[in-house]
Amino acid sequence: HFMDGCKESSGINAEYGHNMMLDAKIKLMESINRHFMDGCKDFESRQTKEQIQLLRRQMALKVKVADIIGLNLNETISILIQRALLGDADNVRKEFKISDKKFWWLKVRALAETRNWPELEKFAKSKKSPIGFAPFVKACIENSNKAEAIKYIDRVAKEQQVEFYIELNMPEKAAEIAKSAKSIDLLDNVLNAIGSQNTVLTETINSFKNGL
Repeated sequence: HFMDGCKESSGINAEYGHNMMLDAKIKLMESINRHFMDGCKDFESRQTKEQIQLLRRQMALKVKVADIIGLNLNETISILIQRALLGDADNVRKEFKISDKKFWWLKVRALAETRNWPELEKFAKSKKSPIGFAPFVKACIENSNKAEAIKYIDRVAKEQQVEFYIELNMPEKAAEIAKSAKSIDLLDNVLNAIGSQNTVLTETINSFKNGL
């Protein structure tokens, strides 16, 4: 019990020491900011104020995410989403006036990286995407989930659909989309992708081209 108490006390002291260091860092940054303001360096002053604001926010979030201190703004939002602290991520977005487009990019990538597919699908349906659906497809492909990627492919332009189906090693589907788009260029893209390996599909694509 005595050893447990010592460990607990040591942990509290370390935490207290760390907070003291962070408080000292904020005071130093505030001092630097005063110099920027005195020197009419508006850009530098704004940057420093945001760093102070972010560090304070991180200190408040440290009880939930121990390794959040020192991350930049994008990383802060990403780690909150990855740890399923979606409300906190949204609060940071509002506090730092992050644009919808940027926030959607960050959230799509963070959800895919943690393979939180149900939440990604829910997010896709939440409202009209300000970044389209290509980032959803790319994020799924980058994180090796073909089935999830396919869910979003029909929500992008046909040219992109062809590219994505080629990337997913689904040339037959890519050829179908290219044919429906009545595009010889897209059909040629599929031909170039398959090379000389698939003679049956090559003949099919050439017959599609002759029919256009």
